[in-house]
Amino acid sequence: MFTNFFPVELIRTIKDTFSSMQCTPVMLRLLPAAGDIDPDFLHNSELVQLKKYRLPKRRSEYLTGRLCAKLAASSYLQSSLNTPVAMEQIEIFNAGHGHPYITFHPGPPPTLPDISISHSKGYAVAMAAEHRCGIDIQKHEKSLIKVKEKYCAVREYTILSDSIKNGTEVSRLALLWSAKEAIQKTFSTENGLPTFSNIRLQSGEEKDCGNVVFSFSLPPGQGRRKSEVTAVAAGTFADYAIAVSMLEETSDA
Repeated sequence: MFTNFFPVELIRTIKDTFSSMQCTPVMLRLLPAAGDIDPDFLHNSELVQLKKYRLPKRRSEYLTGRLCAKLAASSYLQSSLNTPVAMEQIEIFNAGHGHPYITFHPGPPPTLPDISISHSKGYAVAMAAEHRCGIDIQKHEKSLIKVKEKYCAVREYTILSDSIKNGTEVSRLALLWSAKEAIQKTFSTENGLPTFSNIRLQSGEEKDCGNVVFSFSLPPGQGRRKSEVTAVAAGTFADYAIAVSMLEETSDA
């Protein structure tokens, strides 16, 4: 019924980068804003939230993001439990610091996955993962060049240019922006989240398929007792950048 547009080659890069962790990503075109029709895959609390959005664009983003997340979570749970899981069994809430989480009806399964959701001008993405995760999608826009000093240090720009030979300045900057957004989602806690200036690009490795694996460092803070080095798998779909970050269970975040 729904076409998952998530790039197959990027799934392979994610699995190569985070080989010890199970995850399921989903990417959909934005759905219509639904008008007065209540989608049957939403729970009452989600319908209440949907109706709070007056702008059709925001309703569409919320609706499609929730659908992506439920498709990802149901597929993940079906694989781990070896039994069918319906989207109606999954309810999504947002923690106080914004990170989404799921509850399961009736009663929780043995282990619930972490989830992350993102959308950008035409598409929404979501991922269900074994441990804490972050996913982001960013459309290629010239505004990324105009404000690059806010998220891309001179040293990071050099690393981008040296490590990513294909693409344009906008596409490379979109990958960096998306990667830092994914890390923010992964490391967000009730104590806050790392700023873009504290998420420092250390290296990038372009793969034969055109995807890239970044390495970033983060200083102590927001509950981290020590500096962290974390990887991000990223790639391009048409004129969009997509990035995925995941944490090992033993992380201090």
